[in-house]
Amino acid sequence: MAAFALMACRFAASIARMRDRKGAPGDAGAGRDQCGIAAPSLPSFPIRQTVVIAIVGHKRETKAYPIRIPLSWAAPCEKRGKTMKKILLASTALVGFAGAAAAEVSLSGYAEMGIAGGDAVETQFWNEIDVTFTLSGETDGGLQFGATIDLDEVTNAGNVAGDFDARDGGPDSVFISGSFGKVTLGDTDGAYDWALTEVYMGTALADDHSTHAGSNGNSGLDGTYDGQVMRYEYSFGDFAAALSAELDDTGVNDAVIGLGFKWGADMGGTTVNVGLGYQTDGTTDIIGVSAHAALSSGLDLRLNYADLDVDEWMGLGIGYTSGALLVQANYGEYDSGADGFGLVVNYDLGGGAVVMAGYGSGNGPAGNGHGDDTFSLGLGLSF
Repeated sequence: MAAFALMACRFAASIARMRDRKGAPGDAGAGRDQCGIAAPSLPSFPIRQTVVIAIVGHKRETKAYPIRIPLSWAAPCEKRGKTMKKILLASTALVGFAGAAAAEVSLSGYAEMGIAGGDAVETQFWNEIDVTFTLSGETDGGLQFGATIDLDEVTNAGNVAGDFDARDGGPDSVFISGSFGKVTLGDTDGAYDWALTEVYMGTALADDHSTHAGSNGNSGLDGTYDGQVMRYEYSFGDFAAALSAELDDTGVNDAVIGLGFKWGADMGGTTVNVGLGYQTDGTTDIIGVSAHAALSSGLDLRLNYADLDVDEWMGLGIGYTSGALLVQANYGEYDSGADGFGLVVNYDLGGGAVVMAGYGSGNGPAGNGHGDDTFSLGLGLSF
C-alpha cells in the first residue's frame, strides 16, 4: 500500500509537469517532482484517459493488483503547498487503515410463510420476515464484546421501546465478557427467565402451542417498565448464577430485581438441567423452578412450577426427536382456573427450511389473539 501511494504521487506530479513544461515559480526544480524525488520517465497520456498501474502487496502477499486511476486526478497536483500535503496525508491514512483490525459483523435472517387461524379469526395467509445484525469484537487484553440488533422488533414494537433510544429497552442489546463473567444490557432476559427452561419445544407460525390459556413463558416481571434489563452472569463448573435489574426511569417505583441459578450435567447420556429463579418489584414477589431431561433415545421431558404471588402455575412438556422429526405435547394450568394444551410438529428439510405445524386449545383466549383454539401450518426459513 505504501509503494502504491508513492507511485501515485510520482505519477500525478509528472502529469502536472507535462501539462506545464515551462514551469512556474516555486517548482521543485528540473528533474524532480513536487514530492521532492526524481521524477520517473513516463509516457504522455491524454488528460481524462485511464492508465493501469500494478502494485505488489506487502508481507506474504505476492499477487499484483491492477488499479485504474483516471488521469484527471492529476489536476489537483498542479497546486502546491497544502494540496500536496493533503495527498500525502491521505496516502498515510490509507496505509494505516490497511493494517487495522476490524470487528466481526454478521447478518442473519428468518422468514415464515403459511396459513394461520382460530375460532376468533378467519383462516388467513401468514408471512413474516426478521433480520438480525450480530456484532462482535475482542480487546487486546482478551475482553470480548458485542451487540445484536433485531430489525423485526424495530418495525413491530410500535412504541418507545421499539426504537434505538439509549434510555429504553429497544430492539438491541450490548454485552461485554471476560474472566469476571458477562454483563448484558438492553433487550435481554432478566435473571428469572434466564435461569428457567420453558416447557415448550419446536416452533409454529403463530406460536399456537405456546400461547394457549394455560401457557407461561417464564418472562416473570420483565417489561414492567421500559424493558431495558441489565444482567450479570457468572459460570463455575456445572453451575451458573445471574443477577438482573430493570429500572423505573421516573424514579417513582422500585427497580425489578432478579436472581437466577442453574445447574446442568450429562448423566450417562442423559442431559439434565435444573433452574431456580426469583424476581421482585418491591410489591410482587415471584419464584420459579424448572427441570429438564433430554435422553439419548430422543425423549425430552420438561417440568415448570411458579409461585406468581397472586397465582400459581404448573406446566409439563413431553417431546420426542428422531432425525429430522420433532413432536411435542404440553399442558399448563393456573390455580385461578385457566388451563390449556399445545401440540407442535416440526420436520427439518435441511438447508435452514423447516415444516411447522402448531395447535393450541384452552378454556380462555390464547395469547396470540386468535381465540380459544388456534392453529397454523407453514414453513420457517433460516438464512
